[in-house]
Amino acid sequence: MYGLFLIMVLVVTGGAIAFIGDRLGSRVGKKKLTMFGLRPKYTSILVTILTGISITTVTLAVMTTVSENVRTALFGMEQLRYSMAEAEQRLSTASRELEQAKAEQNKTNEELKETQAAVEKLNAQRNALEQRAVELQRGNSLLEVANNELTEKNHSLSENNSKLEESNSKLMEGNAKLVEANKQLEVSNENLATGIQIMREGDITFRAGEVLSSGVVKAGRREEEILGDLQMLTEIARNNISRRLGDEATEEEKQIWVLESEYERAAKVISTSKDDVIVRVISIGNMVRGESVRTVLQLFRNRKVFDDDELIATSNINVDINNEEEVDGAITSFLREVNGIATRKGMLPDPISGNVGVIDGEEIYKVIDELHHNNGKAMIYAYSKGTCEVFGPLRLRLKVIGSRGLF
Repeated sequence: MYGLFLIMVLVVTGGAIAFIGDRLGSRVGKKKLTMFGLRPKYTSILVTILTGISITTVTLAVMTTVSENVRTALFGMEQLRYSMAEAEQRLSTASRELEQAKAEQNKTNEELKETQAAVEKLNAQRNALEQRAVELQRGNSLLEVANNELTEKNHSLSENNSKLEESNSKLMEGNAKLVEANKQLEVSNENLATGIQIMREGDITFRAGEVLSSGVVKAGRREEEILGDLQMLTEIARNNISRRLGDEATEEEKQIWVLESEYERAAKVISTSKDDVIVRVISIGNMVRGESVRTVLQLFRNRKVFDDDELIATSNINVDINNEEEVDGAITSFLREVNGIATRKGMLPDPISGNVGVIDGEEIYKVIDELHHNNGKAMIYAYSKGTCEVFGPLRLRLKVIGSRGLF
């Protein structure tokens, strides 16, 4: 329907243009008009040519405007040929893929046949297993018969067991005699241990409870960091052992034994503590030359015990200044009193000596000199020199007030 309409339009348009051209040519011929300086005859021919050109041009213009197929035929033929070639190529590719798919399908069919053969083989094996199960069932029946026979034999063994119990009673009597002999051996062993202990006291390198190293470990950190600090304290203890034993120390003597659970327990306590913790590596027994040192970790919460220049103790001294032993005894007694006060307030004493503090010899000489000036009668005061914590040591400053004034 659309094509008929297009043909009608072209026919009408061509006829109209031809009619107009004819009329125009006749008029030019009658009036002998000229164009472009041509003679009337040639002018008429030119008008006819232009009319034909106009018919063709208008026809193509109308067809191009109205029909997309015409536009394609006139201007897109090369693109159309390219598209057709591309379509043919895709068709060829699709054909090859179809062939491949058919080949794969044939392969799948062959595999399916193989699988079916395998299934048939498995069915045959299953039938064989079922037959084997029937045979095993028969064998089980035979085993039950054999079990009944074994039960009868077990009764016979029970009777034999009764006889063995009688023999066991006799053996127990012999065992009682062996226990008595064992007690005698234990007594001998105790005597031997006593002798070994006496021998051990001959060349003791470290005494039980001796501090090998100590330090303050910061609390509230991760257990891995704290374990590193504990390992460092152990290494310090090992270095202290090496220095004490000298160059002749063996590797065995330098070894320190600490249970792994000791480290883990200490790290857990320190990580959850609010205060910093004092850690001591302590020898747990008298160690003789040639043995490795067995140790434990002691933990104490650290805190401030004395402020700087805090008065710790005071005492009234009245001694014969010419009696050196009496003067030394009075000063020693006062220092022992200071040591006791510091210990009661929480400072850690040395496990061997029991001391918590240190004092310069110059302080002692000044005290003795002041007692000489005051004929042995004076008040003595002990002050902390610097802030002191539980870990210590407590450093002392002594002051004497006598009849001659203030020291």
